[in-house]
Amino acid sequence: MARTMDPKDYALTAQNLLFHGVDFTTVEYMLERCSVRNLDASEKLLQPDIPNHHLYLILAGKLSVHLGEQETSEHASLIAGECAGEISIVDGKHPSALVVASEPTRVMSIPQDTVWSLVDHSHEVARNLLGIVAGRMRNDKNVLITTQNKKAQFEHQASVDALTGIHNRHWMGDAFPRVLHNCAFNNLPYAIMVADIDHFKRINDTYGHVVGDVALKAVARCMAENLRPHDLLVRYGGEEFAMLLPDTGLEEARAIAERLRATIADSEIRCNEISFRITISIGIAPARIEEKLEILIGEADRALYRAKELGRNRVEVSG
Repeated sequence: MARTMDPKDYALTAQNLLFHGVDFTTVEYMLERCSVRNLDASEKLLQPDIPNHHLYLILAGKLSVHLGEQETSEHASLIAGECAGEISIVDGKHPSALVVASEPTRVMSIPQDTVWSLVDHSHEVARNLLGIVAGRMRNDKNVLITTQNKKAQFEHQASVDALTGIHNRHWMGDAFPRVLHNCAFNNLPYAIMVADIDHFKRINDTYGHVVGDVALKAVARCMAENLRPHDLLVRYGGEEFAMLLPDTGLEEARAIAERLRATIADSEIRCNEISFRITISIGIAPARIEEKLEILIGEADRALYRAKELGRNRVEVSG
């Protein structure tokens, strides 16, 4: 609801950021066409789908800024002494956000033409308006940077196995097909390998899951250190790992697999007073023309199963 201004409203208006350093008596007469609007809690002041032609000075209360619907989280809050609607006044476009009253709020409504008259009349008002707009843009930039950082953090957490620190199956579903397509496009060989820790259940049953986790981390670290920078490694599930070796023929893939197997077999796992050795079995699926990842993984899995049947701690090739 709008009403005319009283002396108290003028006093509060003079304290607004727009009039900082301004001799208010020199511009007070220009506000005669302005009105005061009282907002109930949750009442909308600005909406992205409705044009705005007023600058609102907050005299009392608090406004909440939302980038989406009112139910979305608060992007920013505006309190007495601040403004709302300045961006749409300056750029002549619809409001960029939804602005609602967080509590009963009183605002002074300045028509757009009056805003520009104030700017023309007072360098201080022009400077203050510029500062308000710049501050809003700087705050939005900082929020954007924070949002991007959080997004990157969430994406990292979604694609990295928390225990071993290597990529997980979720990441594999995007990265592996992309590299396979690149190999096919450039007519490059490749190999898919699936590795599994031998008798891992026995380790957990004998020493407990804490020691089992130490073994998983040790194997993942050993694999990561002994693969080439362009090779892809993921924890495929449980004690199983999957690898994609681009630009790699079968014999080279077999040599890499044997090196991984031997290195892990020669390593000693230590956890508190416990010391033991583990082995891995590896199945290899060499390149197939335009083959799907699921089929290649299946072939590597069958080769892995054969390695297990033949005594474990060995490398087998599909086919």
